[in-house]
Amino acid sequence: MSILPPLAEFSVFGIGIEPAVPMLLLAVLVTDLLRRLLARAGLDRMVWNWPLFILSLFGCVAAGLILAMPSI
Repeated sequence: MSILPPLAEFSVFGIGIEPAVPMLLLAVLVTDLLRRLLARAGLDRMVWNWPLFILSLFGCVAAGLILAMPSI
């Protein structure tokens, strides 16, 4: 059993929201938390291009969350 929402479109004030949108918002929060933890650990000084690293980290987190969503 998964704690993630099922893969179905839902309506907010009459506007259809794709199921990936909440996962992308969750990915932003998770990526920000990871960014802060990695910067505190000193990884930002070891990475050549820190913003590009964070963007790729966001892509990995978002893809992982979207792929982990259960289908109907």
